[in-house]
Amino acid sequence: MHIIAQALIKIANDDAVRSEQPDIDNYVADLRASIHKDDLLEYEQAMVNLYTLLHSFGAIYSSKEKEILNIRKGYSCYPGGFSPLIRAEPYIKSKSTVADLGAANGLQGLLLQHLYPHRKTMQIELSSEMINAGQIFQKALGITNDRVEWINDDIANVPFENVDFIYIYRPAHPYEGGVELYRAISDKIATVDKPLVIFSVADCLAPFMDKRFSIFYTDGHLTCFHNK
Repeated sequence: MHIIAQALIKIANDDAVRSEQPDIDNYVADLRASIHKDDLLEYEQAMVNLYTLLHSFGAIYSSKEKEILNIRKGYSCYPGGFSPLIRAEPYIKSKSTVADLGAANGLQGLLLQHLYPHRKTMQIELSSEMINAGQIFQKALGITNDRVEWINDDIANVPFENVDFIYIYRPAHPYEGGVELYRAISDKIATVDKPLVIFSVADCLAPFMDKRFSIFYTDGHLTCFHNK
């Protein structure tokens, strides 16, 4: 948690981030103050506050991107929390390729790369403005370009054949077409012919997953799959 806190502070201190969110200094000050107190709940709340604020940075869609988002019945910019970041440690190796499906500004994928340095993080996001924001975060964390691939596309269009670990937060409303996106993602996952771990927050995939995949962990917030 302390490593995550320091990473959030590093991003928040970037000049470009501060210029867009001038009140962010107060969030940083609260987190810094809580680090030195013997109150774990206060520390965690201060981290959540800064994390949530950063997660919303750059949340802008063009008219065309909004049209695609509406067709997909997509959600916009929901933070997945710290639990997936912490639990991912045993499953991300130095040679892993990690894909964040619907990455928004890429905060979650960048934190995974920062915590567990690996070959590549694929940040798949429909909003080009969010990708621009994520590249600011990437620079602030000092993560080199060869370790992050930003893909400005619908997640249903991107192949997963070379991916070892997938992170996904329920990407669309489960009605009026959203379920079709769940099916499309699950169908693409089924084509992966190698060991694959999936961390699914607010899970939408379980009813559609290929029988080769099974759940090895769930807590009502995070559901984790692997293939046999």
